[in-house]
Amino acid sequence: MSETPAPSIYETTFAQTNKTDAILVIDGKKLHVNKAILSYHSEYFNTLFNSDFKEKSMPEIEIKDVKLEDFATLLSLVQNNPIKCGADDAEKILELADRFQLPAVKRPMELILIDANFNENYKLKLADKYKLDGLLNHVIPLFNSKENFKTLVGNPGLFQWFATNHKLLDPLSDETKVKLFHRLIEIYPN
Repeated sequence: MSETPAPSIYETTFAQTNKTDAILVIDGKKLHVNKAILSYHSEYFNTLFNSDFKEKSMPEIEIKDVKLEDFATLLSLVQNNPIKCGADDAEKILELADRFQLPAVKRPMELILIDANFNENYKLKLADKYKLDGLLNHVIPLFNSKENFKTLVGNPGLFQWFATNHKLLDPLSDETKVKLFHRLIEIYPN
């Protein structure tokens, strides 16, 4: 006789209650959610649940191209019982937060990344890509030596680089490039 496996933390966090009124299906697993909470926190879910799409009347809505663990963690961050996640999960969660338009999730991820032991280039990339001003304000001062800038730009001629080779930082926004340039000037005024 085989035992039924115990439900995962992802399933128990999203078990059916008298407060849930929708079911999202990921990889065949059901997450019971509250439409009002998700609609409040996400324009994506507001549109999904409240517009004239076929999903509005469906008893179960399948969400594709996500992993159950990542998606459940994402949704839990706007509920009373968030699933613990760490710095290694932050980029995946931020990507999903953008995809599902859940801006409230960005701040907890930002705080995790500020405390994370990642290099400043990686933090800078995430801060810029996901518009995390707190992380950006944390990481810019970490560029405090020529060596930090060299690892960022891969070029020892820093001022010449900013003047002529700025395409190396093209993935970064102009605002972030300006902040880096100001930081460079603060460190090397002459």
